[in-house]
Parts: sequence; C-alpha cells; structure tokens
Amino acid sequence: MMNSYMRKLSALACLWCVALVAAPPSPKDHFGFSPGDDNKLVDSTELIAYFQKLAQSSDRIQLVPFGKSAEGKTMYVAFISDRANLAQLDRYRQISRTLALGRATQEEARNLATQGKAIVWIDSGLHASEVAPAQHSSHLAYRMVTAEDEETRRIRQNVILMQIPVINPDGLDWIAQWYRQNAGTPYESAAMPRLYQKYAGHDNNRDWFMLNLVETRHVTRLLFQEWFPQIVYNQHQAPPFPARIFVPPYAEPLNPNIPASVMEGIHLIGAAMKERFARENKPGVLSYWGFDGWWNGGLRSVPAFHNMHGILTETAGTGPGSRTYRASTFPERFGNGIPTAEPSVFYQKPWTGGRWGMREAIDYMLTADFAILDLAATRPSNFLHKAWEMAQANIEAGKKGKPYAYLVPVDQWDRYNTVEMLRRMQLAGVAVERARTEFSANGKRYAAGTYVMRTAQPFRGYLVDLMEPQKYPEIKAGQTGPTKRPYDVAGWTLRMMMGVQVDRIDEPFDAELDSDPDLRPVTPSLDHRDNSSFLATIDLLNQGAKVRWAADGTILAEGRSNSDAFNNAAYELAKPRLALYEPHTANMDTGWTQWVLDNFKVPYTVIHNQDFQNPKLRDRFDTILFAAQTASQILHGTRQGETGTSRRSQGTSDSDSPPIQRPEFTGGITIGGVAALDDFVRAGGTVIAFDTATELPVQFFPVPVTPRLRPRTESDPPDDGSGGGFYSPGSLLRMTVDPTDPVAFGMPKEGYLFTSGGQAWDISILPAFNKDDREVKAVVRYATKELLASGWLSGERQVTGKAALIHARLGKGKVVLFGFRPQFRGQSFGTFKMVLNAVYLGSARRL
Repeated sequence: MMNSYMRKLSALACLWCVALVAAPPSPKDHFGFSPGDDNKLVDSTELIAYFQKLAQSSDRIQLVPFGKSAEGKTMYVAFISDRANLAQLDRYRQISRTLALGRATQEEARNLATQGKAIVWIDSGLHASEVAPAQHSSHLAYRMVTAEDEETRRIRQNVILMQIPVINPDGLDWIAQWYRQNAGTPYESAAMPRLYQKYAGHDNNRDWFMLNLVETRHVTRLLFQEWFPQIVYNQHQAPPFPARIFVPPYAEPLNPNIPASVMEGIHLIGAAMKERFARENKPGVLSYWGFDGWWNGGLRSVPAFHNMHGILTETAGTGPGSRTYRASTFPERFGNGIPTAEPSVFYQKPWTGGRWGMREAIDYMLTADFAILDLAATRPSNFLHKAWEMAQANIEAGKKGKPYAYLVPVDQWDRYNTVEMLRRMQLAGVAVERARTEFSANGKRYAAGTYVMRTAQPFRGYLVDLMEPQKYPEIKAGQTGPTKRPYDVAGWTLRMMMGVQVDRIDEPFDAELDSDPDLRPVTPSLDHRDNSSFLATIDLLNQGAKVRWAADGTILAEGRSNSDAFNNAAYELAKPRLALYEPHTANMDTGWTQWVLDNFKVPYTVIHNQDFQNPKLRDRFDTILFAAQTASQILHGTRQGETGTSRRSQGTSDSDSPPIQRPEFTGGITIGGVAALDDFVRAGGTVIAFDTATELPVQFFPVPVTPRLRPRTESDPPDDGSGGGFYSPGSLLRMTVDPTDPVAFGMPKEGYLFTSGGQAWDISILPAFNKDDREVKAVVRYATKELLASGWLSGERQVTGKAALIHARLGKGKVVLFGFRPQFRGQSFGTFKMVLNAVYLGSARRL
C-alpha cells in the first residue's frame, strides 16, 4: 500500500515539474464568481477542477488522490508548501513518522526536528449541510499558493499544509443539487430529506475509532499510518447563537488518556486564534462551551489520543444566503450562563449584529487557518520534537505496566467480532502482536495465537481509552448542582461494545510475539455464536441450500449437518423479505441499520409513507423494521407549514427564515398506516422497532407491556432515580439474556448493551393468559446489580431488572421491541446478533 502510494506521489511530482501552465487563476476567475457570494455553491467536481488547475499552474501544490468515497468519487489531498519542500515530500513524511512513532534516539530526534517541517492538516466539508468550509477551501489554497507577504512565505518555508478540499464529496454534491433545485422558491432553506453521507449523515464525525465508513478509513490511513500531522484542524458550522465562531479551549471534563501536553498545545493554538481575531477586529469569538475534552470518536478528538493537536472550530452559518441581525433579538445568555452582550473571559468581544452570510463565515475561517499556520511556522521544530517526546513518554509508561498489555485470548465467544475489533485497532495505528507459542501472564496460561496489545507504544492513550471502562466525572455547578452533561456519549469501551474478551495484564511478562499478524476477516462459519454465521447463512440461501435452526439455536445446513438433527430442526430459514422504513427526514439510525444489513448481506427494501397505503404489505414483506424515531415522527413526519420547536424556529440560530419543506417530503404513515401495520402483523408479519420507535406499537397495538420510563427532554436535570427520572447519555449497561428465545440464539447469558436514552417495560399480562397469540417474553433484561459498565448513569433504579427487549405474539405475527439501539452507529457488534436473528425469524417457517 505504502510503496504504491509513494510511486503515485513521485509520478505526480514528475508531471507537476514539467506541466506548469499560466499563472494560478483566482477562485473568481475560475468559477465566474467568488465562492462565498450569496446564493452560490460550488460542488465537488467544480472544486476539484479548480485544485487541478492550481496544481497545473504552480509548483507550490501537489494534488494526490487517496481513496474513493462510498459513491465512487475520488478523494484528494493537496500538499501545499515551497517547491523545495514538495520536491522532498517523502523525506519530510518519513521525519514526521519517525518522530511520531518514537523511533529515534534523543539526539536523532533533535536533529530530525530541526530538519523537518511542521505538518498541518486542514479539512473541509465533513458535515455537508455546513456549506462554508468547502466553499472556503479554494480561497485558502489560492492564498497559500500565490501570496508573497512575509507571513505566507514563512508558512510555505516551514510548514507542509495537507489540505483536504472536500472530505465528504458525495454530501457536498447532494447538498449543492438540493439547494440549486430549491433556490428562489419557498423551500430554499428546507432540510435535504436524506442523509448527506451514505449510512451516517451527521454521524460521519462519530466514526473515527470504529472506522466503519470507507471515507473514515482512507483519512485514518493518512493520519495514523503515513503522515502523522502535528495539527489536525476540522472545520464545522454550529456555534451557539449569537457567537460567530467557537475556538478552543474545550469545555470540561478532560479525558485522562489525552496527554496534558496535547491539551496545553490545543490551548496555545486556541489562544493564537483568539488573539488574531482580536487584532483583526472580528468579534463574537467563544471558547469553553459545550464541546468537551472527554469524548473519543470525532475527527478532532481521536487525533488527541494519538498525540496530535486536534482542533475544532464552529463558525456561524446561514447556508448560501445572508441576513442582517439586530442585537435586540439576541438571547440574553448562552446555554452555559455566559451573557451574550457583555465581555467575559471566554467571550471577550461580543458580536453586536449586522450582516452575516457565507462570505463573512469564510473570512473568519481564513483567520483561523492562518492563525494555526503561522503558529506552526514559527515553531516547527517544537511541534515535531514534542511528538517524539509524547511517543517516548507513552512507551516508557507502558514498560512500567499497570497496564502492561491487553491480551485477547484465542477462545472467544465470537471470532468475527474479535478480529473486527483488532483490525480497527490496527488501522488506527495500534501495534497488534500475536503469540507464536504458549506463555504465562498474571498466573494464567495463554495459548499460541493469543493477540497481544502492549501499552509500551506511541499511542498508549488511545489503546487504554478504548479498552478500559469510562468513568464520567461528576463535575457539578456548585456543591449540589446538576452534573455537567457530556457533549456526545459518556462511555464507548470497545471490547464491551463488540462482546470481546480482553484480559488486562498489569505486570511485564515474556512471550515470543509476531509483530505483523494476519488480521484478514474470518472465514464465515455456521457457529451461531459467531456473527459470521449470518454471512454463511445468506451465502447458502443464495445458493438454494436449505438452512435450519434447531430448538437450541444450532445452525443446520442440508448436506453439511447431521441428518437426524436437520430433520428435527425447529425452524427453516428463507431469504428475508425485509422492509426498512425510511422517513422523509435524515434519520441516522435508519442509515446505520442499513450499514448493518449491507455488512451482513441481508436483502431489504426501503419503504416510505406511501407504502403503508398499500393493502398488500403482507404479500410483499415478512418483516418491517423501524429504526429509532418517535411515534409522532412516524405518524406525522414534517407537517407542511409548521416551524416546529427547533432553535431555528425560535429565532436563536443563524437561519434566515423558518424552513418550509417541499410538500412531497412532508407527512408520516398516518393513522391509516398504523391500521395497515396492525393488519400486517395479525396476518403473520413481524414488526421490529428500536428504542423510541417502540412507542408506536406499544401505544397502538395490544401488546401487554407497561413502559417504566417517561420520555425525558434536554431541559430535564439529571436524577438519582428517586424522582422518577432515568438518564443514560450514551453508556454501556450490563444485561441478562434468555438465549433460549430464538431472537437471542447464539447470545451469551450476560453481556452489554449500549443505550443513549432507552426504554424499559414490565410485562402486564397474568401468567395464565401469557400464551398462544398473546404470549410475551422478556428476552433481555437490565442487570439487577452493577448496571453501569462504562460511562455515566442516573436513575438506574428505574430500570434494574426490567425488560429491555420484548418478543411478543400478536395474532399470527410477532412484535420485537428493542428498548435500546442494538446497532448504535454500527459500533455495538455485541448486540447485532439479536437484530439479525429477529430479521431471519420473521421469514422463517416453524417446523
């Protein structure tokens, strides 16, 4: 991979040396308008064409492809620096890599830091609906390539800028097309009724340790295997109103696995940005708000666990238009209580209104860009040597132990999940080794083939953070105030998410280790404990083979299994006839459900509101699946002419007007659709619902369960359980499982579920009536003790021992209610099996 990449880079460099044409065109000359002009959007094809023109006309930029998007578009990185630096690009990459991995003596590190160039990464357009970053990228490149002022020359001399013109090209094109379709109509500010990245949408910035998306993997390779930039700058557009931009420092709490010198470096960069804004008389700069230093999983946060300075900014946006603001309409305070009209330590110069549009947003972004680039240019050797210092500190800390290593034994419940976890660790730059022979550690014998992740490695913090349980700090407002809530989720321990046994070893041990183990995906098996069994199952069904489940969940294939067992099986499987409901909103939970189904090759049909008006649903499908969304959203969707209760409709954001959706993308399945769904189930169909979507069948079907959690809102304070409130802001909880139920075939009796909200039920039918077409089972229950495994939880007494997954009969059909999201962001591999079981069960024939 690396040799191929460098050959491509060298070939492009040769062409670049001889193919220079006329002077680099300005963005305005190239596009016919200046990106940032009102009501104009450049799409990815147009944007890359401009960068190609720059690369053809300047020896200060090289444009290199580094992967394909989910929709097949080429992704590019632009290397911008002096010609002399670009001529030795691979040498500077090797210096950055050597120092980041700690592969130098102290003297060698000093020399290399002096010889090297600071590597700064700036990407644009991850969240495609935040349109200004991608539109700004041509301005940044043009100035870096053509400007001859002293500052820019110094930057080109001492810095290699890795600029990603658009990191989500598919999303940019969809957003541009949607805007052009609606520009000048009442629907100009309507939200695009689909995800702006395949599967993930906004969650594309939540995939940076799980690495499910192809785009995430391409970027991860550049960051943590090849280039190791010292600064990674990720641009967004959602600050709290009326701030014009959010810059570091981040808010509390701080994750202890982020090196202190990384966080202090982030503060230094934030200070440089704020000072530059002040000197350029650009007000409205806010810090220490919302975006915390706790979470692992974003494009600015994962680099921090890799000893890199991950920088996030959030610049105010209005979409492609502009508007004029009056300070009299501003809210009095930000959400954290800081006044919006008075200077404060983290909001030194309040914005007092005026015109704001994409042009102003781009100007602010360029100020932030050059604050970062100038700081890197004034101290390149400092940033490079600091990377070596942190790598060395991590290696030495790991040698001391506590922990010394994490061992992944050969004998695992689910081999597929085990290898997938290790592959993701390796992709992110973690050294994974494998024992050649049997060895002992912590008084226990481990077989040859055991995987070993020693903590004496450069990215120790990243490894430890993903293997250990999170304990969210209870930072309170005063002695008795509420606990500060996390920005994203509170816990994400990967071994728990994926159901993998990992042993922590605190003291050193001796073992013969292979440093480059084979981590190719496992060969699919028919062991129901293994998630790969679903790949084996669909392959056999596609070949026309018969596949059955025994009463204990054993998977039996005709001609491959014992004939007596096969003939006495309980269920005969068929290729699923599955429908996945997709609302006319960008529902990320639906997207991640599609990711799971595609990953396991499950055939499905996406259906919409109008399909529920078809009286022959049962003729087309065996199962209908609803990802997480409220009953109201399913029933009514976006209602024409209603502004809702979002920040936009309350006048507390930068929206220029309340959005009005196109009529064809309004409405829901309606009460008539609910009736059709009831008929579908009673005629033998299966409904599967995740988390909040369970509200619909619980409210409208005669399923004898009683909800035990009231819906919570963001304004609710955390509760200790005595006040009736349950709050799980994204945490891993312990569960008990009944593996005799077919929905849980192949599951262990105890495990972990992930919940970022959650439902809990009591079964409300007397035992004498709980049978036949009214039978209800609790397949999963919340644990009765030590419920919290990782993260933070309040009000746990409300759910301990309660049902978290219900399997109910209704007429001839079934209703399967997941009180959590079992496919959360494609991360919770440990509970995928129950989703896939439920899908196959829906099309199975009882024998």
